Amino acid sequence: MACFLFSCKKDTPDVPEKKNEKWRTEAKTDSLGNQYYVVNTMDNTLEIRVNNKDGKTIFSEVCPTIEASEIPESSGKLFIFLVAPSKYINANHATLSLRIVLDNLDIQEKHIQLLANIDLDSKKFYTKKYKVEEPLDWTYKVLDNQLVQWYGNGLLVREGTEKDLNRGGGNMGLGQRGTQLVCYERDFSIRYTKDIDASDAYYPSGNLWNIPINNYEYMLFLNDGYVGRMQIVTSVEDKWAGKKVVIWRDNLKETNNIPADYSIKITDYNVQNNVVSASYNIYDEKGQLKEKRIRKWSIGNGMPLGS
Repeated sequence: MACFLFSCKKDTPDVPEKKNEKWRTEAKTDSLGNQYYVVNTMDNTLEIRVNNKDGKTIFSEVCPTIEASEIPESSGKLFIFLVAPSKYINANHATLSLRIVLDNLDIQEKHIQLLANIDLDSKKFYTKKYKVEEPLDWTYKVLDNQLVQWYGNGLLVREGTEKDLNRGGGNMGLGQRGTQLVCYERDFSIRYTKDIDASDAYYPSGNLWNIPINNYEYMLFLNDGYVGRMQIVTSVEDKWAGKKVVIWRDNLKETNNIPADYSIKITDYNVQNNVVSASYNIYDEKGQLKEKRIRKWSIGNGMPLGS
């Protein structure tokens, strides 16, 4: 197992000069239109770049822990995943996950994983590298929804051996859940770790509407009308301590007495001054909009505060 940390901050935030490229990956786009991609330069470095919606390069940094011998001959051996900035945490902070295949694409037993935390405002840049050469090497889950921006600009990462995380097995994928949940600061110093050892371990997913409200709890908003205050529960110890996954919840279709063949879609949501709010539309059985509503709750106990 080999893990490496690196951080840097440019002295000047000037837009970098564009370099000649051997290849570049396809871009990942955030909600503001910023495009994140990786470039293999002519001088054998691997660069992470970000262009704004107008195509202007606003961020460019070499990955210093990636050696020239580890750069693949084509972009087909480099896979990237983007954790886009969240307006509820910090609108300038993104995380890019890189997976570089070192052997044959049909095998993919040897690879490098790299986490890169990017601040588009300050130009600060931190990386953490995992080199996997055998199944028992330490790594992290690499799918899109497995990295979660978290409370206080943290990052939630599921870690474990490559065998546990990325090779399948177990009922309903339980063999892939990992050994521990790590909350990293932006510089990859560790805020806390939690063991994952419960049969029904629960942690947030990055592809859902989440607003973290402290280190272990968050508000969850599902598009179809579910609002809940949730808690991370990953271990038998958590259960012994009486922690529950759902602290309170509201199914908007039920509390609004909506007919069974009607539907609800949440259109906006927020948490402010200990008040949770959600805007939602109600549609009839033909999908026609019937009404727009807003509902508010006390964050502490879920008591409705008005609609």
